[in-house]
Amino acid sequence: MIKIGGIIRAQGILYPCCSKTHVIYRFNIDHPLEQLNIAFSYYPKVCEDKEKAKDMIIDALYKFTEEGDRREIVEKWEEYMPIKNLLTISIDDPKGFRGCAHRHPSEQHLFLSEHSASPGFTLGPIFKGEWQITISVHAVVTDECYYTLDVWEGEDYE
Repeated sequence: MIKIGGIIRAQGILYPCCSKTHVIYRFNIDHPLEQLNIAFSYYPKVCEDKEKAKDMIIDALYKFTEEGDRREIVEKWEEYMPIKNLLTISIDDPKGFRGCAHRHPSEQHLFLSEHSASPGFTLGPIFKGEWQITISVHAVVTDECYYTLDVWEGEDYE
């Protein structure tokens, strides 16, 4: 995590073994803010390797379907294409849960302020104290998934 003209600039690489885990960033705000901005992105979104995707889909179908229904379902594995990475974020302020953006787009621009907030987040003061952003790694289906998280104060996106 690097601070460059903002509150946080973090980048990372995730792998399939990171699926169903969380990456947590904690940061301090030393004075109340008018608005907190968050830019979050990750790539790639889609697994382009069709054979790898087929293997993952069939493995999942065997794991999550009843034996009697399995053959017909497995024959239609292509209906589950494309498979995608999924990372989402949640925010906690010093007083607790402030909201989440459990959305599918791989690029999101979010904000919080006393009078308005992005959908999924509670509007209210931007308190001084320790804040937390949690990246929930629901699924990494590519060999690597790169993410960037930027947090800064102000009224506009950088």
